[in-house]
Amino acid sequence: MKQYYVERAASGYVGNCLLWWAKDGHGYTCDLSRAEVFDEAAAGRLAQDMVFRVWEKTYIDSCTQPHVDHQQLNRDLAGIGGGLSHEKD
Repeated sequence: MKQYYVERAASGYVGNCLLWWAKDGHGYTCDLSRAEVFDEAAAGRLAQDMVFRVWEKTYIDSCTQPHVDHQQLNRDLAGIGGGLSHEKD
């Protein structure tokens, strides 16, 4: 049975990330682990609305990349030196 993610295509991008329909109707998310997975019938109903684009889950899963969101970092926990060096070598 094929599964699908639904993109909120009308909203564009957040950075270079797509917006996906979030689980349990909780808005939209860029995080696929928080995205709703639809069966073909439900995805097909949403595909009729031009603000949505439906993607096969296996394809999108093959396109994902891990990333670090800088907004979640505590800069005080940076490793050696803790910041950018402005000294010349």
